Amino acid sequence: MAKRQRSVSLSFVLLRFAIVMLGCMLLCCLAWYVIQVRLQNTGVIYQGAVSNQQAEKMLSGDPETFIPPGDDFLPEYALFDKNGKLLESSTDGKKLKSLAGKLQGELNDIHFLRHTYADGSTVILHWHYRAEFADPVLRNMLPPAEYLGLAALGAALLLCLVFNILWLRGCLASRLKLFSEVSAKVGAQELDFVIPHACIKEYDRALDAMEHMREALYDSLSSQWAAQQKREAEIAALAHDLKTPLTLTGGNAELLLEEELPKNCRKMAETIAASNERAKQYVAALLETSAGADESFETVCLPAMFNELFQSSKSISESRGVSLQIINGLEGYASIQKDHLLRALGNVVQNAIEHTPAGRCVYLEGSMTDGGWQVTVRDEGPGFGTAALHHAAERLWRDDAARSADGHNGLGLWFASQVIKAHAGHLELGNCSSGGLVTIRFLNNINLNH
Repeated sequence: MAKRQRSVSLSFVLLRFAIVMLGCMLLCCLAWYVIQVRLQNTGVIYQGAVSNQQAEKMLSGDPETFIPPGDDFLPEYALFDKNGKLLESSTDGKKLKSLAGKLQGELNDIHFLRHTYADGSTVILHWHYRAEFADPVLRNMLPPAEYLGLAALGAALLLCLVFNILWLRGCLASRLKLFSEVSAKVGAQELDFVIPHACIKEYDRALDAMEHMREALYDSLSSQWAAQQKREAEIAALAHDLKTPLTLTGGNAELLLEEELPKNCRKMAETIAASNERAKQYVAALLETSAGADESFETVCLPAMFNELFQSSKSISESRGVSLQIINGLEGYASIQKDHLLRALGNVVQNAIEHTPAGRCVYLEGSMTDGGWQVTVRDEGPGFGTAALHHAAERLWRDDAARSADGHNGLGLWFASQVIKAHAGHLELGNCSSGGLVTIRFLNNINLNH
């Protein structure tokens, strides 16, 4: 068995994230500082104090005449005559206006210097404590080197923050993904697996709870599956055991039909033979269902199939003194499992006949609907009870009230509902003014021409 990895707390993960992020930012600051020093040592940029040094050097010794500085002169300057007229300047616009404003009055800003020459002209200097490019072309084209450096440092720090957040997000998201994977498997009832660990204590506690839920659900479904298999085996055994008495009953009915019998006795013998044959078909269907066999779909004429349903149900209704009325409004052809569907619909009709008193009627109607067709079975019996409306189509469910009858095993309507679902249909139980009402709707595409 694989050794379980050590789990850490979520607070430790967040602390580790903060330490890594701060470490990355410190490395960025160190790298930025090294680059700045390297650029200064190689003469690419000037240090921040160079501008002040150049200004003080220009005015040192109280010079009597103005000497124009070179291109490497960093401070901004403007030279005015004794009347305040501009003679020369290294700047313009607002910066020049700011320099002109310093001709009179005291200089309260240490970044400004003023000197009057022997000829009465005055120069105003404005220096900045900041790193500048040594190349005049770069100074004119780009912002000050110090601003660019700070912007580069800010961008690097921002990238460190973004990358570390993405790393944390990926780390936590990969663990959270375990929950969605486990939920998907549990939802699909794929329970034969072991829930992995996220290696984060808080997450592992939640996953352990899901593991307990999975084990409980697995045990529950295993028990249900075993019980279902047992019921299937019992049904298969029952169906197999019914074959022998049905064969004997059918054989005796055929022997009776070979004898000279009164008309009413012959009719009863024929009913026995027909019902026995139908019961044998039900037994065969139960054996097929328990063995997993299934009937193939075929294109069938709906009116002819409906008439066949009526004829197979007519003998049962006559034997019980119930009048079976038919309205065949079906049209066209549909792809169905004919034998399965006839048995399913026959179960519904037989159920209505068995719960209708002698002398009353059962109405069997087939009609076309928008996008499909439907079969309606209406009887004049006591109707469905409240419990039957909700549970009558469940397997092995039997009512003991309004529609109870001897011999019911709770398989008829269940089998019908299963076959109807296989045909994309819907079985609806209800009551009407006369008694019970069963409506079966199908959404099959109908072909009017075979």
